[in-house]
Amino acid sequence: MAGHNTVKIPLKGGTRFSLTDDLRSGAEPYLRVRVGRRVGRSDWSFLAAPLTLRSDGTFNRAVTFNGEVFAAGLPTKAVYRFNSYRVKYLYEFRHSERLSLRWGGALKLRHAGITLKNSVTSSESKNTGFVPLAAFSAQYAFSPGYLLDLDIEALGAPQGRAEDVMLAVSRQLRPGMRLRAGYRFLEGGSGAGEVYTFAWLHYWLAGLTWEF
Repeated sequence: MAGHNTVKIPLKGGTRFSLTDDLRSGAEPYLRVRVGRRVGRSDWSFLAAPLTLRSDGTFNRAVTFNGEVFAAGLPTKAVYRFNSYRVKYLYEFRHSERLSLRWGGALKLRHAGITLKNSVTSSESKNTGFVPLAAFSAQYAFSPGYLLDLDIEALGAPQGRAEDVMLAVSRQLRPGMRLRAGYRFLEGGSGAGEVYTFAWLHYWLAGLTWEF
């Protein structure tokens, strides 16, 4: 679910508008899959996290988007795509009976796209690029069979920023298998190039971890 999602394409000549305020955006299902391997204190993983959000409504003013003008008062639909693929490495620098701490980095391939469409006009803007991220992970065994999980991937630069933060509780179902539930937010964007896009996305999550 989007807390806010603001767009201006192109940065020079486009109209700044919101996919959550000017149009209406609801909650959407999503799926994230991570596979990895641990060797000693090293943890390698690959993540696939596709995401699609839809909005609809009418603009109260004419909006210029990606070279096209969308008139006020016409029913308009928007599709926001943010597909993320990441390779991550973590090193466990502290381990005790109850606490495990890891740090490292990730390389993210971002494939994003925004589509606007009404009965007269349609346009799609796409952007693909690599983003390096710093990574940190913590697990705390607060009760027998239960873990508190914190996972952070983030980076800030003059060109923009990105933060992916998860806080969850997991319960051991059997050796090597855990059930997880919690909250995640994804925030960031860019406003220094040819486009302006900033979003804050909220996730409720439930998942299964299987180690073998």
